[in-house]
Amino acid sequence: MDGEVERLRALFELFGTTQAAGRSPVYEALSAAILDDAELLGLMLGTPPVQRKPSLLFACVNALLAEHPDEPLAAYYPTHGGRRDVDGQLMPAFRALCRTYRDPLVTLLRTRSTQTNEPRRAIALHLAVSHLVRKWNSPVAVAEVGASAGLNLSFDRYTFGTELLDGDLEDLLSPTPQVTTRLGIDAHPVDLREPVHRAWLEAFVWPEQVDDLAMLRTATNVTLAGGIRVVAGDAARDVERLLSAVPGDEPLVVFTASLLSYLTPDDRSAFLAQLDVLARRRTVAWVFAEAPGLLARAGIEVPPELAGRNSSYLVGTQPDGELLALADPYVRRLAPRRTPDDDFAWVP
Repeated sequence: MDGEVERLRALFELFGTTQAAGRSPVYEALSAAILDDAELLGLMLGTPPVQRKPSLLFACVNALLAEHPDEPLAAYYPTHGGRRDVDGQLMPAFRALCRTYRDPLVTLLRTRSTQTNEPRRAIALHLAVSHLVRKWNSPVAVAEVGASAGLNLSFDRYTFGTELLDGDLEDLLSPTPQVTTRLGIDAHPVDLREPVHRAWLEAFVWPEQVDDLAMLRTATNVTLAGGIRVVAGDAARDVERLLSAVPGDEPLVVFTASLLSYLTPDDRSAFLAQLDVLARRRTVAWVFAEAPGLLARAGIEVPPELAGRNSSYLVGTQPDGELLALADPYVRRLAPRRTPDDDFAWVP
């Protein structure tokens, strides 16, 4: 058990220092405080190992806070109207909410899964699809594996607020692709028609991200209006079967964003093997926005300077081996390649 406690503490320390630092003072402070909180660590250890994720705990608490906005913790969450700076009462307020709603919190921790809610990642898909359309001069079918609610599949219907480090965004996102089919695959699809599902997706917006919450709600409305379908499926087992049913013979673009980090090495290999099978029957391209180190382990040729830089994501396409951009994991900043053999060493 001591080993499990230390592993959990390491996860919170990593989350606080690499994910929350500089982005969320609330989650950074809470992550540090939880390291020495035996009660909350014990609560987490009472859940299945796969559920013991800092992001899941914070999302569960955020979901409960949305249902109980009068709790003192809300004062620290701008997304719930709070304006109080982080101080010594933050952790007591967090702990008090967890105690008051312990039973529903434990239920959420045991039964819910992490979800992606970052529509900015759609710019990576748009960039790559435009690149492929310039090569193919053809309409395309687009699928996303690990699609959650399918927000990225509306990629050509958004106006992006990403900071471009070099180049002209309008040129990079042209021509506008003609998309014949849009299909999402996810182990636990989010049905945007259901208020409880939309609320769960919003629970993953961090306390200070008021603008991101507004963007998520806009993307939700766009995706609902587009009638995008997301079906249940496992990335390692169901992709070939589900995508074989996509009609037509136009090229098929399969997009993943941060999927590899959720798969075991064997499952990564199984996912890519399914794309190889599909490619025997129609033109298939894998478009990725993934950590360079995981791409390298999946057999993708990555510039050596980037192989250990998992704080940034590479955007590219396979099987042509094109690396198109380097971005932060949430695609708030994007550095398009300057030359076909760009190693992105110029990116700060």
